[in-house]
Amino acid sequence: MLASTISLDKCYQLLGIYRGASLDELKAAYRSLARKFHPDLNPGDLDASQRFIALNEAYQVLLGKIQAHSVRTAPATPVSSPAPACTTRRDAPPAKTHPAKKNEDELKWQLYYELQSLLKQQQFLKAIVLIEGLAHHNPLDAQVCQWQGIIYSQYGHQLIQHREFDKARIYLKKALKVDPHNRQLWQEVDRAFNRITQLS
Repeated sequence: MLASTISLDKCYQLLGIYRGASLDELKAAYRSLARKFHPDLNPGDLDASQRFIALNEAYQVLLGKIQAHSVRTAPATPVSSPAPACTTRRDAPPAKTHPAKKNEDELKWQLYYELQSLLKQQQFLKAIVLIEGLAHHNPLDAQVCQWQGIIYSQYGHQLIQHREFDKARIYLKKALKVDPHNRQLWQEVDRAFNRITQLS
């Protein structure tokens, strides 16, 4: 479970919020910091990548805590009262979240941390097997597609260093195919193809 890997005090500290902060305050703090440390905006910055991972973990822990507190303290609602039309699954209290969906989300983020570890060790083939399995299970998940594109691109760069240009081209093209709307990825792949042209 994610909650067992990081203390609550550390979660509040990482996100820069106080105990008792509202769900909206949590989300606002997370969005601001996630944009600042997102890997796409800090390519090659290992410190930013680690901070981004820690922020995600802290957010998931506090999100569960705050939502659970909201459920315990919310006044009873008549069964006949309809839910507001703007309510989304993401903002719904855990009581309305299907257990299977919650488990899938936890598994997804656990796999994400494992992927980060593999990338740091440059175990790209293992990372590819893992991300392709996750993508097969969640083919429409934009985050998974983004992770897949990044992994293919990084493996392509490693192949260029080993002068395996044909194989590098295959993985660079696959990166663009799985995440075609990622402008940062397009720029990195374009630089990689230019590098291949210079070396070959």
